[in-house]
Amino acid sequence: MSSLFRFCIATLLALTGLLAQSDYAFSDGGRKSGYLLSQDEVFSSTSAVNSARGVSSWGGGKLFQLDSPTAVNKLRAARSNRSGIIPVFYDKANLPSAEILAALTPAERAKRKDGARRLMTAKLLVHMDADRYSELAATQPTAAEASMLNGWMLVAYPDAFAALDAADWMVKQGGWEFTPVFARESFVRQTLKREVSDPLYPKQWHLDDKSPFNIGMKNAWDQVTGKGINMAVIDDALEIKHEDFTNAYPLESGYHRNFKPDGAPNDPSPMNAKENHGTYCGGLAAAAGFNNTGVTGVAPEARVMGLRFVGGAVSEEAAGLALAWQPEGIITHVSSNSWGPSDDGKDDGRVSALHLAGVEKGATANRDGLGTVYSISCGNGRGDGDDASYDAASGTRFGIAVGAVGRDGKQSSYSESGMSVAIAAFGGEFQPPTVLWSANVSGEEAFKNKAESYPTTEAPINYTDTANGTSSAAPQVSGAAALLLEKNPKLSYRDVKEILMKSASREGLEGTDKFVVNKGGFFFSNAFGAGLLNVAAALELATDWKVAGPLVNAEATATGGAIPDDGKLAEVSFALPDAIIRVEHVAVTVNVKHAKRGDLSFGIMSPSGYFAVAASRPNDDNADFTDYIFTTPHFWGESAAGTWKLFVSDERANGTAGTLGAVKLNVYGTAQ
Repeated sequence: MSSLFRFCIATLLALTGLLAQSDYAFSDGGRKSGYLLSQDEVFSSTSAVNSARGVSSWGGGKLFQLDSPTAVNKLRAARSNRSGIIPVFYDKANLPSAEILAALTPAERAKRKDGARRLMTAKLLVHMDADRYSELAATQPTAAEASMLNGWMLVAYPDAFAALDAADWMVKQGGWEFTPVFARESFVRQTLKREVSDPLYPKQWHLDDKSPFNIGMKNAWDQVTGKGINMAVIDDALEIKHEDFTNAYPLESGYHRNFKPDGAPNDPSPMNAKENHGTYCGGLAAAAGFNNTGVTGVAPEARVMGLRFVGGAVSEEAAGLALAWQPEGIITHVSSNSWGPSDDGKDDGRVSALHLAGVEKGATANRDGLGTVYSISCGNGRGDGDDASYDAASGTRFGIAVGAVGRDGKQSSYSESGMSVAIAAFGGEFQPPTVLWSANVSGEEAFKNKAESYPTTEAPINYTDTANGTSSAAPQVSGAAALLLEKNPKLSYRDVKEILMKSASREGLEGTDKFVVNKGGFFFSNAFGAGLLNVAAALELATDWKVAGPLVNAEATATGGAIPDDGKLAEVSFALPDAIIRVEHVAVTVNVKHAKRGDLSFGIMSPSGYFAVAASRPNDDNADFTDYIFTTPHFWGESAAGTWKLFVSDERANGTAGTLGAVKLNVYGTAQ
C-alpha cells in the first residue's frame, strides 16, 4: 500500500467523523460561539452503549464511538434507552479544520479533540426574564432560576437529550439567545513542564523527577527560573565566558573579583585547566538553561558573579570580603560555597573572625536587610572520621550546611554527619553513573585532564560527568534558594532556611542515623539534616509564607567540672525560664581541657528532651577546645523556655581524662 493511499484513507476516516456533526451558533452570556454536535459519539459515566464500535476513557467516564453517523439521532428518538447518556459537542474555537485534523497522527488528533470536547448538560442558559418562562412550555422544562448573569436564567430539563431537544426547538423558533451549560474536563497545571532544550540535560539524573530519589524539580521551571536573582559563586575560579554561562555578568560589569595574586583583579576566570572546581559547581547551581547548549543549572536564568578565592594562600580578610560581597548598585541574593576547612578529621574547623564577620554582614545587611542566602557544603571527611559539627564555616547560623546523598538514596560515603547539617542534596559517589554532569573548564587541556583521571568519561569537551562531593550538593541548594527568592522576594535568609528544611523529603533515605522528630514538628538526622532537597514542595510553601519576625536571643552561662575517662557523662544545666522564644538555632560555646579532644562527644538537650549530638572524632589527637562553638538548627520550632543541658562524654577509656570549663548557651529565634 502506497504512502499516498494510506494518507487518503486516514484523511477519509478523519473527515467521516467530522462530517457526522451538526453546526450550532450559541450566545454565551452575549458572546457568540460556535459548536459542533457529534452525531456518532456519546458520553456516559454510568451506562454502557451496546451498539458502540469503540470506547475510550475520558473525563471520568467513557466516550463511545457509535456505529453510524446518524446513531445519535436514533438515541434521541428512543427516549427510553438514553438514560445516563450525554451528547458530545466540540468547541469550534479550539478545534482545527478537518483537513488539519486528518493530517495529524492519531495521538495528536486525539489530544486536540480532547481539549475541544464539551458535554451537554440538562441546563440551558437563556437570555430572558421570568415572564418569558411560559413561552418555553412546549420544551417541557422542569425549572428555571436566575443565574449570576443579569438578565439570564438557567432553565432545567429532565436530561441532557431533553435539553438538546429544547435547544433545537429554540433554534427553529428563532428569537432566542441561549447556550447549553456545557461540562468540560479541566487539567491540573502542576504537571505542566517547560521544554528543556539543553542537549546534556537528559544526562543530569539529579534533576530527573522520575528517579526514585530526586530533588523535586517537577514543574518548578514553569513557575520560576531564577530570573532577577544574583548569585555569587565563591570558589577556585569561574569561567564566566564559558558557552553555558551566558547568564554570567560581563567582565566589564565590575561584579566579579579575583582575590588571588595571579590574574587581573576583576577577572575570576581560571588561570589553568585544573582550576575547574568553581566552574562545575557554578554549573550545577546556575548553568544557563533553555539555550540549546550543554547542561542546565537548578536556577538556569539567575545572573552569576564569580569570586576567585579558594586554593592557595589567600588572606582571611579576602574571605570576609568575598562572603560579604555585594558590589555597589547590585544585590547579592545567594552565595554558593563549596569550600571550607580541612576535612581530615583532625582540624577543629575554626575560621577567622573576619570570615565570620563577612557571613554575618552579608546575612544581616545585604539585600536591604533580608540577607544573602549562604549555601555551604558540610565536608567530605567521613572516611577520615570527621564530623560536620566541627566545621565553623558550614555550621554558622547565618548559612545552610548541606550534606550529600547518592543516587540510591544512601548518604554519600564521604559526606559528613553532624548536628549542624540542615539539608542534603545529590553528591553521588566516585564513578559513573553515580557522579553528576555539569560544565567544565573549556578547551582541550581540561578535556584531557578529565579523560586521564576518568577513562570512562562520556562528557564532551567543555563539560564533565565527574562532579561529586558535598561540593556538588551545595550548589543545588543555592539554585533552589534563587528560585525561592524569585517566587517570594520578601523571604529573609532565615525564611529560606526554614522553608527548605520544612519541605525536605525523608522517605527511603539511609544514613548514619535515623530521623527523629523534635517538639517543633521538624524531623532531623545528623546524616541529612531535615532531609533531601525538594524544590517543588519548597516553592509551594514559599508562595504564601509568613515571614519570620525579628531575631531574638536568650543566653545563659555555666561552669562544668571533671570529664571522667570511664564513659560517665559530664553535665551542666542552663535555666531559661523566661525565654519565650520559638527556637531557630542553638549555639554552645565550650572550653575543654583534654589531651586528646577527639575522644569527646557533645550532646545538647532541650527542655523537651530532644538531643543534638556532635560525635567524637577518633583521629583527632589534638588537645583542648577553647571558646569553641557548636551550632545546630536541629531544635528548630521548639520552645526555648525551660532547662537546657550539655553533656560531654569521653568515648575511649585510655587513661586520659579532662575538664569542662566555662560554657555558654545561646538560643536564637523569634519571640513567641
